[in-house]
Amino acid sequence: MRKRNPSALLALGLTLLALPASALAASYPATDPAIHYEGRWQEAADGCYETAQGAVYLETIFTGTSVAAKLDDTENRWLVSIDGGPARKIRAAKGSPTVLADNLPAGRHVLRLERATEGSYGVSRFAGLEADSIEAPMRQASRLRLEFVGDSITAGFRNDGRKHGKNDADIEDGSMSFAPQLARLLDADYSVLAKSGEGVVHNWGAGWPDRGLHTAERYPWTFYGARKTAGNTIWQSERLPVSAVILALGTNDFSDAKRRPYHREYVEAWQSLIRRVHAMNPDKPVICLEPLPAAISPVAGIWIAEACRLAQSEGIPAHYIPLNEKGPLLTPEDYVGDGTHPTKAGSAKLAAYLAPRIAPFLPRQPK
Repeated sequence: MRKRNPSALLALGLTLLALPASALAASYPATDPAIHYEGRWQEAADGCYETAQGAVYLETIFTGTSVAAKLDDTENRWLVSIDGGPARKIRAAKGSPTVLADNLPAGRHVLRLERATEGSYGVSRFAGLEADSIEAPMRQASRLRLEFVGDSITAGFRNDGRKHGKNDADIEDGSMSFAPQLARLLDADYSVLAKSGEGVVHNWGAGWPDRGLHTAERYPWTFYGARKTAGNTIWQSERLPVSAVILALGTNDFSDAKRRPYHREYVEAWQSLIRRVHAMNPDKPVICLEPLPAAISPVAGIWIAEACRLAQSEGIPAHYIPLNEKGPLLTPEDYVGDGTHPTKAGSAKLAAYLAPRIAPFLPRQPK
């Protein structure tokens, strides 16, 4: 029998102890069926899963004391939650797996990894997880799924800290905008397509007339960024059928105090958007919200409501929900200081207002 060298064994043991926990775990590709995805992801030719939208997430159950993600993403911030606990914001490591959690009690743990920043910050590439083992999370087949389409308010712009220089990505938490908060109140999964500056006919800061891309043109894309990114595809909505689509737009269309859209132009643009959403989600309710900031001209809501009525005459289940008809829904303290972008608490107030008004349009859930 070959004798073992005690010094060599000791050196090997010390080497293993020095390695990060993720280096000792098994590797699971992004395509593993035990990983559940929500939101618009697409599989790349190399097997990675790619996404470029806000508040997109994945979930799995893993076994062990640590878990790491193979995440290629230089710009975005991500939120990690273990076993339903508070989310921790992270950035992807460069050139090595990103440790999401370590030194956990041995056993089974639930992982949720969610993108905190909107699609404009670029494409995220997820290659898989490292853990001792993974298994699919338990999910109800009848669970509600809501899709939100909006602008910076829906994206969670500047809701997670104070503005200092060019730190907008650091202080954006898409999971705490009104949209995910509303979905959680309704016990629903969610997908958030939101881009700061987005308008139905006029984007923030654009010239007049605005010849850029707008929501109806952007909505079909898998990546929801500032432009049609290379490798982008048309989203196949049947992959993750939604229970309803909520459109929260209009603030940027009326952001120029000297100029605003024409009546017919605006109503027709909303009709076009509603038709596009309906075509991709047949028979699902399309719920249109009044612009949130009370400073926005009331004609914006009046014209959106008109577009909904016209859509209904075409057989589209479009609905309008006013926000400020009894006075401003939010107070100045509910905004981050600009009268436009809600704090997390302000978003919670908006979500609480909307939950009982949206619930009647959703399928009844089994008790």
